[in-house]
Amino acid sequence: MRPTLSAKPLLNRSEQMLYARLVRAFPGHVILAQVALSQLLIVEGVQSRFRQLVADFVVCKPDFSAVAVVELDDPGERTAASIEKNRRKDRFLHAASVKVIRVAPHDLPSEQGLKALVAVPPPSAAPLMRRAS
Repeated sequence: MRPTLSAKPLLNRSEQMLYARLVRAFPGHVILAQVALSQLLIVEGVQSRFRQLVADFVVCKPDFSAVAVVELDDPGERTAASIEKNRRKDRFLHAASVKVIRVAPHDLPSEQGLKALVAVPPPSAAPLMRRAS
């Protein structure tokens, strides 16, 4: 018996809603969905399990450099295996200085909320030097 094949949407309803908000929140940025961490990070000497990790969404500058990874986490679907997988993913991303934001599908942040979560604090201003009189 031959299997029955049919196409399905790439993103579920919650993912579609978050994607739309990210696009509206970050005009001029590139929003990518379902990105393999092996495309996002250069990692040497790591087991093949790294290749199985996927970022839900990546907010990129126009040059495609990552600003942040946004993960859609459903607390009701958390198992020990998924928790460990998320920890590994976070460790890799943090080690590469990529910000990770985790949101719940039942409590998606607004566009303003997403901007605030992704925002990187401005660098500290250098103290002003006074000229000697």
